[in-house]
Amino acid sequence: MAVQTRVKPAKNDAPEIEKHAGLTRDTLIRLYRTMYLSRKLDDREIQLKRQNKIYFQISSAGHEAVTAAMGLLLRPGADWMYPYYRDRALCLMLGVSPLEMLLQSVGAENDPSSGGRQMPSHWGHPKLNIVSKSSCTGTQFVHAVGAAEATLYYDAHPKALAQAKKAPLGELAKHASDEIVYVSAGDGATSEGEFWESLNAACAKKLPLLYLVEDNGYAISVPVEVQTAGGSISKLVQGFPGLHISECDGTDPLSSYSVCQEAVNYCRERRGPALIHAHVTRPYSHSLSDDEKLYKGPTRIPSRTTRSCTRYRKSVKRRRTGIHYRSSRYFWCAKECWIRSRSNRLKRRWTTKSVKRRMQHWQPSRRRSNRFSRTCIRLTWTQPPQRSNRKSICMARPRRWWRWWPQP
Repeated sequence: MAVQTRVKPAKNDAPEIEKHAGLTRDTLIRLYRTMYLSRKLDDREIQLKRQNKIYFQISSAGHEAVTAAMGLLLRPGADWMYPYYRDRALCLMLGVSPLEMLLQSVGAENDPSSGGRQMPSHWGHPKLNIVSKSSCTGTQFVHAVGAAEATLYYDAHPKALAQAKKAPLGELAKHASDEIVYVSAGDGATSEGEFWESLNAACAKKLPLLYLVEDNGYAISVPVEVQTAGGSISKLVQGFPGLHISECDGTDPLSSYSVCQEAVNYCRERRGPALIHAHVTRPYSHSLSDDEKLYKGPTRIPSRTTRSCTRYRKSVKRRRTGIHYRSSRYFWCAKECWIRSRSNRLKRRWTTKSVKRRMQHWQPSRRRSNRFSRTCIRLTWTQPPQRSNRKSICMARPRRWWRWWPQP
């Protein structure tokens, strides 16, 4: 009886390299570590804001993949970068250390960006050619156009750089032969007049300017369907001559790298400006001064977890259950139960799991909805638990549980 055998093809490294967009193993590890570090820095700053150690925090979560991929292609100290406040992963990839970012967060004197005078997440580093932006969104577009015009001017006039170095602060003047200018913004900033002015000048003069529009679907609280005509900025700028337009999934680092590489090469060849429309997510609110539950429906908030660019195990597990750490002691989640005591009508927030675990001591009398369309469970006392259980249940004030504990 003949035995059927299967011939295994020889392993070839070329398909693997093509599969991973030409990136080596060490580069892929560096890419993921930068994305992971960016998310961890955001979470740490959120904890510092809860402790009142910093006064403002705006997160870069959801934007790490495309910005980290762009950081692999830009050259720090040669290219000019005008990033906006969600480009933390880009600055980490370019060489900004986590310590320097935390110094900017707390407003320290040793902050290399502005000596503690600039707002947090307004990136800047003179040695890396990272120009700090203003809090007025859209102003960085006009600055980037001026830098791109200076690039072409230095290419056409070789002696201009020597004259610039003789001017005050001339030691900061530098120029590379194939340098480009990078500018980024969110989808909401494309409605500003500076964006269209810069796009018109860049296409008219064929400037080596690279636009990165990071579309997370919301301009603070305004959806992209209301903010942008047609809901897509890449379709809206199709008529500009000489503009290289590409669209990618900003949560996929490999596909983002391929699209960014093509756009960077287009600008370095002095063929004109390029625009990348990256679709990203916004897992958190716009900033800690904003509450996205006030304008996002219950169906839109869980959808952000399906396209996470940093899919590490603990974060996925927490997001699927709807739990996020708001501080070191308490939990805050969308799937929460409101327990109202009969004695002093205080409200307490609980996780669904903790309520189910301790429901043997309580019996629901009735269930109704309050004016905020939240489920309110009214509980009656049936069996007094042990003293240790009382302390564990009273998470808000474990030492003063008798002040609000309902009597049997």
